[in-house]
Amino acid sequence: MAGRDPLLPNAWIVARREYRDRVRGPLFLASTIVLMALGMLVAVAPIGIRYLDRQTVTRIAVVSDDADLAVRATAVADSLLNILPQGADPAAWEKPYRIERSGDRAGVDAALSKGDLAGVLLVQRLPSGQVDVVLRSNEGASSARAQLLGLAAFGIGVLDWSSRLPSGNAVDPFQPAAFRVEALNTATEGGRPLDAQEAASRGFLGIVFVVLLFITVVIYGMWVATGVASEKSSRVMELMISAASPRQMLTGKVVGIGAAGLSQYIVIALPTLLIIAFQDRIAQLVLGPSWSEGAPIVGLSPGLLAAYGVFFLLGFVLFALIYAAMGSFVSRPDDLQTLSLPLSLLATVGYLTAIVALGGGSGLWVTVASFLPPFSPFVMLARLMVSAIEPWQVLLSIGLLVGSIAVVAVAASRMYAAGVLLYGQRPGIRAFVAAARKA
Repeated sequence: MAGRDPLLPNAWIVARREYRDRVRGPLFLASTIVLMALGMLVAVAPIGIRYLDRQTVTRIAVVSDDADLAVRATAVADSLLNILPQGADPAAWEKPYRIERSGDRAGVDAALSKGDLAGVLLVQRLPSGQVDVVLRSNEGASSARAQLLGLAAFGIGVLDWSSRLPSGNAVDPFQPAAFRVEALNTATEGGRPLDAQEAASRGFLGIVFVVLLFITVVIYGMWVATGVASEKSSRVMELMISAASPRQMLTGKVVGIGAAGLSQYIVIALPTLLIIAFQDRIAQLVLGPSWSEGAPIVGLSPGLLAAYGVFFLLGFVLFALIYAAMGSFVSRPDDLQTLSLPLSLLATVGYLTAIVALGGGSGLWVTVASFLPPFSPFVMLARLMVSAIEPWQVLLSIGLLVGSIAVVAVAASRMYAAGVLLYGQRPGIRAFVAAARKA
């Protein structure tokens, strides 16, 4: 059979035709340009971040009733945070951190609340002689800055102990400095800050919620896009356009396919949520009373579950409409692969930003992304899990999401109507835009 059915030249002709069809299409060109630009942005991002860091000076205040202890704390913190990069000119190099001594406790707390200070180090000597260091900051204990200052606290304790060594043979035993972080932006439950176990549980649950949302919008969004595109490549469209308007057809596709995806998601997620809700009883039954302590996940409240439901539903609807618009734009299901990656990158950016927020990140981009659709379903949910968020911020984020859903719905309807007008054709971008204006 191999001799009667040679692979070449027919296989080469087919491969050449498929290659030309793909690379000559406007979607391939547009997606290639977008992905090339994104790749270049990712490549230069470390340089941009370092440039911005070089232009920014982070201020940290040191407050202590003991002047000598304040001097030592300032010197140690400065030496650890301001390390000269290899090959840098000491005369031209600007320190990224400015460590300042201050005796005004109320003033530095006000500056910290306004964002003028990144942190406040409260240093004091306990009656036992041990040095106690408290870092007040908007970041959590897991942040890189907090870990560096924890190391600085140990150095402060060593320097203070060595400076107080007596001249005789009697030497007081060394006591490592106590260090703790007071995060001002920590999440609360019933008006009280979360303890360590509750904070850790919130972080873990936040990762679970964000991952579920990411997987759902990518998988079921493609369901919607495929359902919209496949209809345009078959003769079903000829029958349906005579019975329903494009807006009715698009709404039905999004609702029907989205409901099917959500039904599968509920069947998968509901047992998991039930296990989490009754985890303490399951742990006690399986591990026994003595081993079950610390095993349950705590800190999950009805309010958080409600917030997860709201942001999950709004995020799913927004991405379903975006994917529906993508399905309306293409002329056949095969072209979906060309546009799926850029849309997946939108969800990926929201997912990665949410992971940063769950890790204690509170930079400008994290704050902006928590209000900016389509990233806000991921990021605002993450901030709610680990930070104290004002109610107006949550309402504003939800309002912007609802508004963006309305805008995307109108755009998707016009794109779908244009696809109906151009049924049976493979138009360019200009023809599609012109048809969308007429729709």
